[in-house]
Amino acid sequence: MNGMEQVKAALSEKIAAAGITTVDAWSRGRLPQLEKAVAVLGIRESESGSVAMWNYLGDVWDETLGHPVERYGRHLHLTLFADFYAPKGCADEIQTGCETLEEIFLSPLAEGIQGNSVQRGELHYDRTSGYLKCRCTVTCLAYFTATRTEEGALLTDFILKGVLQ
Repeated sequence: MNGMEQVKAALSEKIAAAGITTVDAWSRGRLPQLEKAVAVLGIRESESGSVAMWNYLGDVWDETLGHPVERYGRHLHLTLFADFYAPKGCADEIQTGCETLEEIFLSPLAEGIQGNSVQRGELHYDRTSGYLKCRCTVTCLAYFTATRTEEGALLTDFILKGVLQ
């Protein structure tokens, strides 16, 4: 799973735990007729980079191996969107969903994810879907680490900091 997918999965779990029904992509053919509000989650834009020269963070002691291993790090700036859809008469569910999303992102998310801002759009009727719609845009910063246990080994698995495998 790449970095964006790791962050999106972690955030989807957090949002679902708060009682918001989520879907990955909007598809009228795939979704049944809505009876309550749902959030469609997606990635609007991203930018990744190094957190240190050549990503190198230093050596750490590995208890399992009994010797030091090299640790590397990267970061990922993400702009995510959550489009809330609901049938007519359920505008209050969208408002509650937006408020819940703001609470989630403005409180500590996970060790490796820092929420920066939440922007809520206007609630309106969406002719394309036939539902009420409101877009929330969220910016966050995620940190990833990887270790190299052997000299010359390639770094292929950057893991979201603080997430157990």
